[in-house]
Amino acid sequence: MVAGVDHNALRAQAVEIGEDRAVTVNKRSLIDKQLSRYSRPWSTLRELIQNAADASASRVVVKIDTKPSLRVPSPRSEDPSAQLKHVLHNHTISNWVIENNGHAFRPEDWARLQEISSGNPDEDKIGAFGVGFYSVFSISEKPYISSGSEALEFYWKDNDLRTKRFKPPQITDTVFQLPARDTGSSVPHGQELLSLCEFLTGSMTFVGLQSIELFIDDWRILHLQKSIADAVVLGVPPGLNKTTPDKLMRITQVTQQAVQLEVEWMKALGSTSSLRTNIDINATLETTTKSVFSFFKKKLETPNQNTGKPDLDGKSAAKSTVQELTATCRHKAFFHINKATISTNVNRELGAEFLRLRKKPPPKATTVSFLAQSYDENAASILNEPAVASKLFKSVVPEKKGQVYIGFTTSQSKSIAKTEDIYPTGLAAHLEIPALVPTVEREQLDLNSKHIKDWNTELLRAAGIVSRISWSAATTDLQEQLSKYPGMTERKVLAPNELQEVLPAVKWL
Repeated sequence: MVAGVDHNALRAQAVEIGEDRAVTVNKRSLIDKQLSRYSRPWSTLRELIQNAADASASRVVVKIDTKPSLRVPSPRSEDPSAQLKHVLHNHTISNWVIENNGHAFRPEDWARLQEISSGNPDEDKIGAFGVGFYSVFSISEKPYISSGSEALEFYWKDNDLRTKRFKPPQITDTVFQLPARDTGSSVPHGQELLSLCEFLTGSMTFVGLQSIELFIDDWRILHLQKSIADAVVLGVPPGLNKTTPDKLMRITQVTQQAVQLEVEWMKALGSTSSLRTNIDINATLETTTKSVFSFFKKKLETPNQNTGKPDLDGKSAAKSTVQELTATCRHKAFFHINKATISTNVNRELGAEFLRLRKKPPPKATTVSFLAQSYDENAASILNEPAVASKLFKSVVPEKKGQVYIGFTTSQSKSIAKTEDIYPTGLAAHLEIPALVPTVEREQLDLNSKHIKDWNTELLRAAGIVSRISWSAATTDLQEQLSKYPGMTERKVLAPNELQEVLPAVKWL
C-alpha cells in the first residue's frame, strides 16, 4: 500500500462526483460465447424438448423444411424413394420447426424469454439458468415462437437483440420456427441422420413424453411411441437406512413401472449401413447374449433369393434399399424404471446459497429414477432386432455404459468415476436425478461450489440407496420364482433351461 494515500476517501469522492454510466453488453458476442459452451450435437433440440417436457407435453414433432438445389434438378421419376434420395443428398435446410402440445406460454414465460439468464423459478422444473433457449441462435438468426394467442420474433439490429410481439390467430400447439442461419446447410443424411434419430430416441428415456416424430418435408422419417404400465410399489430391505449420511435426503417410497418403447423408421435411415446389416446383428447377439440366444442367429439371417444362403456381402440388401427408401420398419424395446420419491431437509445456510445461485429455492421433494433392463426384457428386445434398431436403442437401454441424466444425459465422467474405465453410474443402469445442479450448459455436475457440492453429493448418495432397493427387489422376485420350482428344496443349483423357465415373463403393453 502506498504511504499517505487514503483509498477509502478517494473511493467516496468517486462515488459522489464521478460520471455515472451504465455498463453495456454486446449481446451478439455474449450469446456467441455462451453458445460455444454447448459442445454436444443437437443441443438446441435438447433444450426445446426439455422445455416441452416442462410444459407437460406428451408429443413433440420435429420438422426439417428443405430448399431445392439450383444445380441438381429433381428426378423425373415419380418413385417416392428416388424423390426422397434426391432431397437427402441435394436439398439444403430452409427451416427447422419444433412443435409440442404442452401448456401454452403464460405472461411470465413470455417475459422470461426476453430476459437472458432469467431462469424458470419453479423449483420442480429442470431449467434454471435461463440461457438454454438461446442455443436456438446457433442455427437461426430470427427465431419465431407462437403459443396460445401470442407470438414473438427475435431479430438483430446491429449487435442489439430485439423482439417483435403480436397476437396471431389462436393456435393449439406451441411452435418454434427457426429459419436456417446457414442457407447452405445440407439435409441430414447417412450417419448424421442416424445420429439425429439416435438422439431423439434417447430423448424418450426419462422425459415425460409419449411421442416424438421427425419429418423431412412431408416424409416421416422416425416415429417414437412410449407406453408405461401402472406403478407397483417395491419393498424396502429390512434394516436398510433410507436417510443419506448428512440427513439432507430421505427416500419415502420406490415404485416400478414397465416401459415399452416402439420405434418406426423409414429404410432411408439405414441406407448407409445396409452392407453391414446382417453382420451387425450377429455381432450384437454374440457379444451381449452369446451363450443363451445363439439360436436366434439363424432366424435373423436374411436368405439370398437365388441360393437360399445368407446374403453376408449385402449386395441384395443394397439393391432393395435404393428401391425402398420410403418403406418402414418397426421394433420395440422393453425396460423398467424404478422411481423413488425423496423428501429433503435443507438448513437455512444451504437454502440461501441455493437461492442465490439458482434463483429459486431447493425443492422440498424430488425424485431419483433408476432405468435398467431385466434378463427377459433384454431377450424380448433383441429378438429379431434390425441393425438400425440396435443403434437407435443403444443410448436408451444400458448395457455397461450407464449414464447420469438431468432430464437428458450428461457427459459426467471423471468427476464421479475415479478412472476412465469406470462408467459414470458404475453399473448397467441409467440414473435420472432432476434436482442435481449442473454446470450452465448441463454437461457436468457442479462439484466445485461448497454448498452445491454438498447438495449434489447427497443426491448421489440417495441414488445409491435407490440402486440398493432396486437390486434387492430383483433378487427377491427371482428367489420367489425359484422357490416354486419342483425339487428346489433338495438342491441349490438349476440347469440353464430350468432357470429360463422361472425367469419373469415380459409384460407386453
